[in-house]
Amino acid sequence: MFRGSYEAKVDDKGRFKLPAGFMKVIQQKQYGAEFFITSFDGQIGEIWPLPEWEKKEAEWALIPDESREKQRFLDQVNFYGQQVEIDSQDRLLVPQRLRARAALVGEVDILGSGRSMKIANHQVMQRRVEAEAALAADSLPVISMADAMDFMAGQGKTGRS
Repeated sequence: MFRGSYEAKVDDKGRFKLPAGFMKVIQQKQYGAEFFITSFDGQIGEIWPLPEWEKKEAEWALIPDESREKQRFLDQVNFYGQQVEIDSQDRLLVPQRLRARAALVGEVDILGSGRSMKIANHQVMQRRVEAEAALAADSLPVISMADAMDFMAGQGKTGRS
């Protein structure tokens, strides 16, 4: 399971070093050296160990080829995607088209995403996380501290000493 976030730098050739924490997962899961790097939205890169990507492809194979949604999705991931191999220095090459569209140059964030990882321009990711947090905060009910304490007391957990 890929979790957490790490800072990395995409060099002028488009390569970045996989964080040691993620390399440990790759070795433990025996994923091998092949990865599929793509994007579902053109803004955030998706880094999939090839065995995990192939599982996703098997799921999509169950959807009829005539499905417009399936074709749109496959066009998107194939437009930005390439199969790449990790090099001897634990680096992956970000496809040039994705690098240009998502501004994956210089400082980037590598984030765990369960069976895969994400790569994003640091500023883009920071804005996205802050926007999502603001949306979530807007949708939370507002309760008083007294009501919260009463709720906790009713759950058998008092915050009062």
